[in-house]
Amino acid sequence: MIEVKEIFVDGERALGRYTIVLLNDMNGRWMPAIMQLDAMVTNYRLLLRPFRKKYAPASLPARYIKSAEMTLQDKYHCVGLQLITDHALYVMLSTGKLDDLYDDLRAMKSPPPKFQFDDSVAKNDIERLITFFGKQPLQDS
Repeated sequence: MIEVKEIFVDGERALGRYTIVLLNDMNGRWMPAIMQLDAMVTNYRLLLRPFRKKYAPASLPARYIKSAEMTLQDKYHCVGLQLITDHALYVMLSTGKLDDLYDDLRAMKSPPPKFQFDDSVAKNDIERLITFFGKQPLQDS
């Protein structure tokens, strides 16, 4: 589980917590990844961490997400996130309402300047996600 007390900045608060899976493009067919992720959406960022793994959560600040759209990949309803790195991330819920996740992602905003996240850390977290998932869930847009 993502422990919020240690990683939140001043003014940051949780909007929602979800169990998600990412969609992989497997030779032109979209399939859910096997590994579930603990996802927390805050007013400033999206935090992702695999369940049962001792990794620090990957942090995707709001300014790194160009857009969030409800979409359909093959037969899977998901939220498509377009990142400023020109990658797309397709998120599906294991449990819960996809509309709630979508609304929380759309409510994110950048924090005040004195609480900005370190850009190098955010870029490293995006690269870590790409590497961890074998470059499959993050597709060039």
